[in-house]
Amino acid sequence: MKKLKFLVMTENITPDYAKAILKGIFSYCRKNDIDCLVCNVRHPQFCYGLYEYQFWAGSSLINTSEVDVLIVLSGLYCSTFAPQRLSQILSAFEGKKIISISQKLDLDDSYSIFADNERIYEEAFDFLINKAGSKKIAFMSANRTSSVESLLRYGAYKKCLEKYGMEYDDSIVFHSDFMDTSAYEELSHQLVNLDGVPDFDTLICANDQMAFGAIRYFKDHGIRVPEDVRVMGYDDIEECVLMNPPLTSINPHNFAIGEKAAELGLKLAAGEEIEPVTVVPAILSVRDSTGYGLGQTAKDFDMGELAIELVDNTSIYFLLDFLQSNESLNSLFMKFPKVFEGVGINRIAICLYENPVVLRKNGTFRMPEKVRLAYVLDHKKSNILYDSFFNPNDCVLPADVFSSSTDCYIVQSVFYGEKQYGYMVYSVGERGLSFYNIHEKIVSNAICASFEFTKQFIQNLELEVQNKLLETKSKTDEMTGVLNRRGFMNQGQHQINYAIEVEAYGVVIYGDMNHLKQINDVYGHEAGDNAIKAEAEILKKTFRTTDSIGRMGGDEFAIVATGLPLSKMSIIEEKLRVNCEEVNKKYNFPFSISISIGAVEITRDKCELEELLALADEQQYVAKRAFHESENSSQGESAS
Repeated sequence: MKKLKFLVMTENITPDYAKAILKGIFSYCRKNDIDCLVCNVRHPQFCYGLYEYQFWAGSSLINTSEVDVLIVLSGLYCSTFAPQRLSQILSAFEGKKIISISQKLDLDDSYSIFADNERIYEEAFDFLINKAGSKKIAFMSANRTSSVESLLRYGAYKKCLEKYGMEYDDSIVFHSDFMDTSAYEELSHQLVNLDGVPDFDTLICANDQMAFGAIRYFKDHGIRVPEDVRVMGYDDIEECVLMNPPLTSINPHNFAIGEKAAELGLKLAAGEEIEPVTVVPAILSVRDSTGYGLGQTAKDFDMGELAIELVDNTSIYFLLDFLQSNESLNSLFMKFPKVFEGVGINRIAICLYENPVVLRKNGTFRMPEKVRLAYVLDHKKSNILYDSFFNPNDCVLPADVFSSSTDCYIVQSVFYGEKQYGYMVYSVGERGLSFYNIHEKIVSNAICASFEFTKQFIQNLELEVQNKLLETKSKTDEMTGVLNRRGFMNQGQHQINYAIEVEAYGVVIYGDMNHLKQINDVYGHEAGDNAIKAEAEILKKTFRTTDSIGRMGGDEFAIVATGLPLSKMSIIEEKLRVNCEEVNKKYNFPFSISISIGAVEITRDKCELEELLALADEQQYVAKRAFHESENSSQGESAS
């Protein structure tokens, strides 16, 4: 049975608003065995940062056929992005059932969910007027952003004024953009002629950040909070309890909104009918900034949060130190278990495009039809998988990756500057989404650097080979076209020295054909020569053009393959077996060609080719003995 899969689209995973909603979604999905993928994608015209728009490339994964329901944190996008434009963009993901949080979308099969602003603002007005004694209530909106969230809160404020018989006064309605600095500047501009206490006794702000800016402005101008002016915010973020005085705020219950969104998604996936609009009750958290200390204060705030932040900062510092060297992708991947150890990321997959895709601002991105699953770390399986290919338009990851676990994952583009290299999918631990956002951006930058380093290393190696082509010809074995012993020893040692210098390392391999003497005795030496030529053809087909292949004498060959980890020798052996079968079929020999090989790893301590060849030859003898024993065993079974 296919496991249900939700995909969540958010402009950013770090704001408190997004974190609370995502926690609610994660909680519901984990309880109901639903895989949840969070696409951390900025919209194409994202105006902050030089290259943050690059995150938008991850939105291509929304169209994968495996996604059942799309949940969009529309409120974040529409704080800087027209709702009509968001609807237009999401219309490209046809056939998806969409749940929009905090914004109604003009799309078929879309449903919206909101906090109950009208009811909670009525509750807040009732408290301010009947308990706190407010007589004149001002408002700080974020209407500069055209945010639907701000317009809803502004509308709720005006309705409450009317309900409680207060006149709307444009002179005490301020317009900002959700930022504390903007709120401070707006008050500075509008109250420039203020002499003493302003002519309002209460200021409601459309979010907590603007409330912080307002409190800072009042303090700088000798206006006491709450004695002279009461201040109330919206969102009830963690910093509210650390303010002096602690800030009264409306908690929109974003965790509950997240849970409700996931619950509605499950109903939609099951084919149930749901209401087009769902409203979730909000909560008023009363604190000292309005003269009543009924809510949580800094005294009983869990100081463990600060300790966690200190641990997070230390982890980031050591990560930067650990990943600062230039190295190949394989070398970087070898570090990854230690990189993710202790930070709560138990599963991560790295998917890389064959070639980087240049994406400029306001440009369009088309997901390649072929992506390489370059690295997988799954602590439950305790293994590392890489070098398989799949079509990301069909699925975010192949079905067998992380199949043993139901979890919540972040999907994040891997980019550097204007180049897209692929994407990563990682599980979410307990360290907080802000921490993982920074941690994985550092990892992403390291992947991009290693990709370019590996590419440059191969290009340098190829150029080196080209520059020495004439010299190589004089060191070529005439019968097989590969290097003769002298040429191989010179080129192979040079290649090893270079690999040690750039920490690419690799392996030295020694190979010997099975049954050459028998071929010579039965079919003649010409047939034996043809077998040796075929052996060289098989090796050239098995190894890369950048690897050094040499005939050491008779049917004995050796290979220097830098950048190839010893752990991948099983893949090489399988390729060798397949290529032997293809060549046997191609030439229709009356005999069968097979090759026994042995391999040793190049290290800084073992980097002399002569020594490495001797060690590889010993391993080759072990492989040959195993081949003969297997062959004799098979013949014995046939005879019996």
